[in-house]
Amino acid sequence: MPENIVKKKLKYGKTVVGSFVITAHPAISEVMARAGFDWLVFDMEHGVIGIESIEVMTQAISGTDTTPIVRVPWNDFVVIKQVLDTGVMGLIIPMVNNAEQAEMAVRATRYPPEGIRGIGPHRASGFGKWLDEYFEKSNENILVIVQIEHIDAVRNLESIISVKGIDAVFIGTNDLSASMGLIKDMKHPSIEENVQYILKTCKNASVPVGIIASQPEDIKKRINQGFQFIAVGHEISLLTSCCKNIISQIKTDGE
Repeated sequence: MPENIVKKKLKYGKTVVGSFVITAHPAISEVMARAGFDWLVFDMEHGVIGIESIEVMTQAISGTDTTPIVRVPWNDFVVIKQVLDTGVMGLIIPMVNNAEQAEMAVRATRYPPEGIRGIGPHRASGFGKWLDEYFEKSNENILVIVQIEHIDAVRNLESIISVKGIDAVFIGTNDLSASMGLIKDMKHPSIEENVQYILKTCKNASVPVGIIASQPEDIKKRINQGFQFIAVGHEISLLTSCCKNIISQIKTDGE
């Protein structure tokens, strides 16, 4: 049974760097995994990815050191069950705003009696090869990350991170700014103030924190601040940046 390396690294205070994938194609996932990312998040919330593609994309990176994670579309125990059965090793749960919702997320990832996950791990158990071990260890092996992306979640943060089974939080600054009425002013200082409050509160509770940081200088800054789960954008933003950089270097003035 594969070990969840990312969960282990986070537990011991190390930083892990990855990227989101929003396009349902296994070759993209494989290329990014072989480039050396610690983890990839297959994004079912905002990406165009269905359950069938999740399994294929997970298979595509199974021969690498990259940990497959999925951001599910919602805190739904049915979707969570289906996603985990494909063999992914972690989940990001969007819009978790209170402790009750955090508890629901954790219970959806656990087999009874700790939770309500249905039995049928198929690929997750190596198609039965390590079935007994999977039942024994999966409750603790699955990485559970909740998104803090609403001002209500910030207000309820201490109770959210006190829920047993929450391994990390991920800050969604876009939705957080919208919930604060700042969708047109996403560089407002109060947004960063809340980001730093989340970071400090979680660090005091020994809960790792993640955030998006696309540029090298921003990535270094966030790592130095203490963020452990760094998302380098997604494959479309990386491709766009690369293409624009190349074109800007070969085009002459006036073209």
